[in-house]
Amino acid sequence: MKLLHTLKGGRELELVDYHDLLARLGEGSAHPGGFTATVQLIDSLSLPVHGQVLEVGCGTGRTACYLARNGYRVTAVDLHRQMLEKAVRRARRERLDIRFIQADVTALPFPDHRFDVVFVESVTIFTRWRAALAEYRRVLKPGGRLIDREMILCGRKTDLMRRRLKQFYGMRTLATMTEWKKRLKQSGFADVSVHEHSRSIGKWGVDHDPHRELDLALFEDEQVRRMSQTNDRLLARYGKRLGYAVFEARAPLNETEKG
Repeated sequence: MKLLHTLKGGRELELVDYHDLLARLGEGSAHPGGFTATVQLIDSLSLPVHGQVLEVGCGTGRTACYLARNGYRVTAVDLHRQMLEKAVRRARRERLDIRFIQADVTALPFPDHRFDVVFVESVTIFTRWRAALAEYRRVLKPGGRLIDREMILCGRKTDLMRRRLKQFYGMRTLATMTEWKKRLKQSGFADVSVHEHSRSIGKWGVDHDPHRELDLALFEDEQVRRMSQTNDRLLARYGKRLGYAVFEARAPLNETEKG
């Protein structure tokens, strides 16, 4: 069910879930560490020069634009239409050539073996992970690299915790770092490793994003205030049981490498 709320001045705010709120806020890096962590990660990876990079779950396009500015040929997908619209406008303002496509990560609209790198941050946990990992592997060239930053379970998981995180954030899976590595191997990836990890999701400040599209009137809306409070309560209650890890894996060079 879609909820309509009227902002000051008669404008309507339509919010369905937490991801709609992020889209309205123009949030470009809603994952552990924020954009600073993204930049540090990309700069540490030594990705192939001028490589074909697919960013999965690009949001408002901040990371896609950073990759493009650094010489990579970028294709970016997201399921959220408003996120993509903001991403397209960001790329135009920065005069960057990026291909943006609205797509479900479990059914990517690309041929097999298309990309050198699949780059993902805080997306797979919201999907049917078997289908998502299978698609990442399918579109990677033989030997291509998957980089995936995901939230991990670092403490005891309860049914109540799982239900609340799913209901508010849409999180479909909670798994430990070991379980994620096993899943990657089961999905046919080779050389699975952990690039970095933390037993805490940490805190990150608001950095300056000159191309962020933010409607300040959102902060006057009662539903936005309630959602923000719910977010704070969930993080306070369950944050100590959550961390994150950056997984790195390679598509096999041939079928004998699989598994």
